[in-house]
Amino acid sequence: MKSEVVRFLKFGVVGSSGVIVNVAIFQVMLAILADSTTQPVAVFISNAVGVVVSIFTNFMLNDRWTWADRIKGDRNAWWRRLGKYYVSASFAAAVQLGMTQVTLWMLFQHINYEIAGQPIGPTFALLTGIGCGMVINFVASHVWAFKDA
Repeated sequence: MKSEVVRFLKFGVVGSSGVIVNVAIFQVMLAILADSTTQPVAVFISNAVGVVVSIFTNFMLNDRWTWADRIKGDRNAWWRRLGKYYVSASFAAAVQLGMTQVTLWMLFQHINYEIAGQPIGPTFALLTGIGCGMVINFVASHVWAFKDA
């Protein structure tokens, strides 16, 4: 039980680094798309790109650190783990994308504050979605993606 708590804490640290990657990519993409499309579309596209990049960085860190004690297997096993991780993380990301859009639409689009010229509502919506996806991703990663080879 104690080792699983430590594993979840490591997962949280890796996830935090993924949040930083996700938010950074999200902000860059949002700035790029701000004048070319509507805000909901720009938020969705920016969120999706941030998710794809952060899934890969999280996989690398989780594979090497969070589940470092698991039997890895050969290069083909690495590709299988990557594929499984993308499937499980993509499901969690779908929850994240949905929750981001729902909370943006229902709550955070009405926040009219800005930081450095960027509205904070979309970022709050993104962080809400990330939190919901985290729990799903941990469980799927633990029982499936990083299972012993």
